[in-house]
Amino acid sequence: MNMLDFLQPHIIFLCILTSLLIYKFIVFFFKGNNPESFDEMVLRATKNPEGYKDKTMISNAFKEWWAFVISPIEESLVRSKIKPNFLTSIPLIVSFLTAYMYANGFIIIASVLVLSGSSFDILDGRVARITNQVSNKGAFLDSSLDRLSEIVIMFGLFVYFFPSYFCFVVFLAICFSLTVSYVKAAADNLNLDTDTGIMQRADRVVYLGIGGIISGILDYYEIHPFGIDDTILMLFVSIILLFSLISTIQRILLSTKS
Repeated sequence: MNMLDFLQPHIIFLCILTSLLIYKFIVFFFKGNNPESFDEMVLRATKNPEGYKDKTMISNAFKEWWAFVISPIEESLVRSKIKPNFLTSIPLIVSFLTAYMYANGFIIIASVLVLSGSSFDILDGRVARITNQVSNKGAFLDSSLDRLSEIVIMFGLFVYFFPSYFCFVVFLAICFSLTVSYVKAAADNLNLDTDTGIMQRADRVVYLGIGGIISGILDYYEIHPFGIDDTILMLFVSIILLFSLISTIQRILLSTKS
């Protein structure tokens, strides 16, 4: 390995991205912010008036930090008066490119696209709340396109792993990811409580994106834990499968008790 290996375009991109995220991390945790403006920023990022209170696989501190990271983009979108429904459609468009990248083995690029596309999925709701454009139609469109995006992305992974046996793990991960959302939708329609689930959409996106980036970097440098290609990616997809199943069971049990 020589210095030229570190000058590959995707490595340079990841270094720049990592530097920006570290900078935001330092500002967020060490320099301090105006408490009132920070609270307003967090409340814009979530429908819950108490802020992030979910008990999921991603800590609430991480969610607040990510809301802080993308807040400048949010402010720009609000000023540009872009319609929230347009933002809602972006993750679906990106998902097709993501699936293509996964299917053709561009794991790092695909994983970065997963995280990027999901950020727009967050921003559409935030922009809608700030600009008073919240509507049932918008919420329905958002939920529907989220499911389609997940299917498209995971199908790309399915193609990538086919015909190995792990493609069936990917298939089950798709099924239980959708089941988590379906159980909530069905329960909400009947006014039943489903406010639980340790592996929700945001968790699935982060685990798939981060797992793919780590796996892609290791594979690029020919580091194969246990002598298996894509070990980390397979591990994270398996985690998504397992905890999506657990989340489905959690929601079913809570709904039947409420």
